[in-house]
Amino acid sequence: MERRRASRLDKVEPPATIAAGERARQLSRQGRDIIDLGQSSPHHVTPEHIIEAGVKALRDGMTNIESPRGLPEFREAMAEKLARHNGLDVNPGGDVLVTPGSKQGLYYSVNAFIGEGDEVLLIEPTWVSFRQQVQLSQGIPVAVPLSEEEEYAITYEGLRRYITPRTKAMVINNPNNPTGRVYTLTELEAVARLATENNLLVICDETYEYFIYGSNKHHTLAALPGMWERTLTSYTFTKSYSMAGWRLGCIVGPEALLEPLLQIQEHTASFVSPFIQMAGIAAVTGPQDHIEDWRAECAGLATAVVDRLNAVDGVQCPLPQGATFVFPRFSMERTSVELAELLVESQGVVITPGIGFGESGEGHVRIALMRSPAERVREGVERIATALETL
Repeated sequence: MERRRASRLDKVEPPATIAAGERARQLSRQGRDIIDLGQSSPHHVTPEHIIEAGVKALRDGMTNIESPRGLPEFREAMAEKLARHNGLDVNPGGDVLVTPGSKQGLYYSVNAFIGEGDEVLLIEPTWVSFRQQVQLSQGIPVAVPLSEEEEYAITYEGLRRYITPRTKAMVINNPNNPTGRVYTLTELEAVARLATENNLLVICDETYEYFIYGSNKHHTLAALPGMWERTLTSYTFTKSYSMAGWRLGCIVGPEALLEPLLQIQEHTASFVSPFIQMAGIAAVTGPQDHIEDWRAECAGLATAVVDRLNAVDGVQCPLPQGATFVFPRFSMERTSVELAELLVESQGVVITPGIGFGESGEGHVRIALMRSPAERVREGVERIATALETL
């Protein structure tokens, strides 16, 4: 007998990034030479000192139940990092919730405060899971499309036109995935003004905070006047420490906002494995040299990739200000999904179709700069450019 799934799943689509990665693995198993420029997780192995800290914790017997909030030592290490790097003075006892990956923490943040009929503003193009997480909570995702011609700039007036009596929250990703925009202090002040005037919860994803290029500067939204009490900020160890497989992240905010998230975690994931948290402590307190190396490599690749793609007729590719992608626009009679399928089947290169980042992402593709080694990224982009030049 067929059993119908919950209706809230009807609108939920698989993440475009995961679909791209799965296709890469399928073709690789078939013996194809596949270059994966789809998912954003780095190809690097987790730095050795972090691995050793996790292994030591395992050998020390840290394999049992732990507090749903997270190890006190981990939360203290994060509080020191937040004070040093983000300008936030947090109470490690209540203002940090350790989660099994940042995606889980973001889902908690939405699910804890959004219910049926509640509207959530999504600044688009936006990361693939935000829309789906709002829909899983039976809320209504409201796209706030930014203009590529205006360099994806945020303005107060542009945000305000999407406010209704049902608007409860806003999601912002800074630096932005997939556009690579790093929002200026003026833009973030516009977000803060709108949130304050309309009593909105703001969920801020700062996954790529260490990947900033040129003269651009990253500002933490929760550090702006009036924003701490209404902001939940997501941090992850996936990109800066290449810990995607460890599943470690945290949500930072005032204890009163974190309590509903803690309640969800207590009845779902329960807690994050303590040996993984010990590895996280080593990550934030240990050597950081690799981050600058990876950032510099990404910056160099971005310049080379942008130059090559802009040499192709019908392609416009701006230089990203941050994050680990380029997001070129193409002019042809194909959708972004069709172009992605063509490139993987004919060239063996996996990219992510722009439609996965919202309607305003159509006509673009996202090319990840850290998913494969630098020489493979260059080769993959050359394959893409050659294919586009023949279409």
